Amino acid sequence: MTIDIYAFYNNKGGVGKTTLCFNAATLYAKNNPNTQVLVIDMCPQANISQFLLGGGRVGYQINQRLQSSSTRKNIVGFMDWLLKGNSNFRRLNTSYQVGVHPFNKKISSNLYLIAGDSFLESLSLALNYAVINPANIRAWSEYMTAIRRLCEYEFNSEKYNNIVVFIDCNPSFSIYTQMALVSSDKIVIPMMADFSSLEGIKSLFMLLYGQYQSAALKQYADDIITFNKQIDSFNLELPKIYEFVFNNYTIKDGVATAFDSIRTELIEFCYDQFRKFPKLFAPCQKEPTSMTEWENFYVSNIKDFHTSGKVSSSLGIPMFSLPNQSKYKMPDGTEVNLPSGNYEKALEDIEYFVNKIK
Repeated sequence: MTIDIYAFYNNKGGVGKTTLCFNAATLYAKNNPNTQVLVIDMCPQANISQFLLGGGRVGYQINQRLQSSSTRKNIVGFMDWLLKGNSNFRRLNTSYQVGVHPFNKKISSNLYLIAGDSFLESLSLALNYAVINPANIRAWSEYMTAIRRLCEYEFNSEKYNNIVVFIDCNPSFSIYTQMALVSSDKIVIPMMADFSSLEGIKSLFMLLYGQYQSAALKQYADDIITFNKQIDSFNLELPKIYEFVFNNYTIKDGVATAFDSIRTELIEFCYDQFRKFPKLFAPCQKEPTSMTEWENFYVSNIKDFHTSGKVSSSLGIPMFSLPNQSKYKMPDGTEVNLPSGNYEKALEDIEYFVNKIK
């Protein structure tokens, strides 16, 4: 059995992270029917769960039923079990995943979901106390690696050859986000071509990898306990940076010029981090010798993902399964126009990105 865990994360919200994760996971499941694909919703808003379970009000209501069931077969059910003294578990008391296909026929039968739950944020305080348990010096390490062990024990070896996991992370660097990231092998970083995305990327390198953009910040961090220091003290590994994905790029005049300017600055910054800290990045077959080569390995683009992705996720229909039409009725009855050229380009881009996932 092999296991690969991809965390979709950016410290900045609103970059299309959940929509990208939804379409990547569903297309990957379609293309790899002998692989168990598991989506873990680590965001209290539980949007990816809603998308997968049927979209709109239908998906919301199904997820509400999962939250209200006595077994709480979702991420909060698992966290609650951990908090009851099971942080060093070597087996599961029950399965926390559900097959998505019985709820949404547009999704392949090999895709499973550990659903999100709005109560996850409310568990943050209990989790923060639990990881500093003075009676268990390994508590922090046990909690940080719990999601990985969850994935391993949810693997169905009788039906599938391997398992690939997609984790939709919350933008905040909360303790449950940290748990998701430490348990992951690779991180996918969606972003927009704006200056707030640049600040988000800088924050990610600081929060996750302990790479500070100024001597003053580093000096300040030297005097406090940080996430990265905890990683080092427990000899844990962090996910490798796998891909930067620009969402919602456009080719309109004027907008394209502004987009390209900021996009170039973002790529230059990320490439500079690669040159300074190459071990933070997933290895590629051939060492890039220029920024252009580096970009070909580590950057993807999704054309007009905002409109296409919104229609797809709201209806609970993966982009590759959207019917061939230019108008779509949203769950609230509103009609949305989706030019075929934009949709086809967005689909081509998402296919290119998914084909990069090994």
